[in-house]
Amino acid sequence: MSISKNKLVKTLDLRELSPPERHARIMELWSSLKEGEAFRIINDHEPKPLYYMFSAEYPGQFEWKYEKQGPDEWVFVISKTSDGESKKAEKVKKLLKDLKSNEDLERLKDEAKDILRSISPAELALIEQEMIHEGVSREEMRKLCDVHLEILRETLESDRVNVEAGHPIHTMMEEHKMILGFLDRLREVLENLDRAKSFDEVREDVEFLIHIAEHLVEADKHHQREEDVLFPALKEHGVVEPPEIMKEEHDELRPRKKELFEVAKKWEGFDYDQFVRKVKELAEYIIEELPKHIYKEDRILYPLAIQTIPDKLWDEIKRRCDEIGYCCFTPQH
Repeated sequence: MSISKNKLVKTLDLRELSPPERHARIMELWSSLKEGEAFRIINDHEPKPLYYMFSAEYPGQFEWKYEKQGPDEWVFVISKTSDGESKKAEKVKKLLKDLKSNEDLERLKDEAKDILRSISPAELALIEQEMIHEGVSREEMRKLCDVHLEILRETLESDRVNVEAGHPIHTMMEEHKMILGFLDRLREVLENLDRAKSFDEVREDVEFLIHIAEHLVEADKHHQREEDVLFPALKEHGVVEPPEIMKEEHDELRPRKKELFEVAKKWEGFDYDQFVRKVKELAEYIIEELPKHIYKEDRILYPLAIQTIPDKLWDEIKRRCDEIGYCCFTPQH
C-alpha cells in the first residue's frame, strides 16, 4: 500500500507542544488511525528515536515517508498499513478487565498466554496507560497488574534488560538483587523469632533484624533516583501511568520499612510476644509486596525505559543519579 493512497487525517506540529506532551500525542494519533490512514508530523529535530521505536514496536504495520529533512524543520508522514495493533490492544484490555481473581487467572491463563506472548513491555505499559485514561482507577490497575504478572512471568523471562555495568538501569537492577537477598534473610529471621519464646534465645537474630531493616531503609536512595530522575524521563517521553503506579507502591512501602527499623532498634521496650507480632505484621507485608514491585520494574518498567528514552540522554541521567547518591550496599557503579 503506497502512502500516496492513504487518507491523511491530521498534521501534528510538535514544535507547538511541550516535550512531555509530544510522545503522548503521537501515540494517541497512531492509536486512532484505521488501516490506510496517515498523519503528518512537523518536528524541530531529526526523529530517529521515534522511527526506531516504531520499527521495534510495530514492525510491518507502518510506512514512513519524509517530506522535508532539516536542517531546521523535519516533516514526515506515518501511515498505518494494518489495524492489527488496535485489535490486539482491545483484546488485552478485555483480558485485563476480566482478570479479577485467582479463579479468573486459571480460567483465562491459556488465552492470556496467547495474547500476551506477542505484547512487548512497552506496548503493555501503554495499553495500561490507555485503560487508566479510559476510567480504570490506578488502584484497580495495580490489582490487575498483580494478577496478569503471574501470567507474564513465563513470557517475560526472556525479556531481560541487557545493559553494561555503570548504566543507571544496570545499577538499579543490581541493587534489586541485593534487596531480594535481604528479604530472604528477613524470612529466616522471622522463622527464628516465631520459634523462640524470649529475647534470650534470639539476640543474634534481633541484631541481624536491625541490620536488615537499616538496609531496607537505605534503599530509599534507590527509590529517590527512580522518582527524581528515571520516572520524569519516562514521563517526558509519554510514559506517565506506569511510573505513577510504581511511585504509589514506593509510598506504601516506605513508612513500613522505617517503622520496622524503629521497632527493631527499640526491641528492649517491648514484651517479646508483642515484639514478634509487630515485626511479623510489618515484615510480612514487605516480604510479600516488595518482590512483586521489583519484578514489575525489572521486567516491565526498565525494559520500557531502555526502549523509550533515547541513548543520548542516559549520560545525563547517570550524572543526576550520581548527585543523589547510592545505597551503602550498591555494587560498583
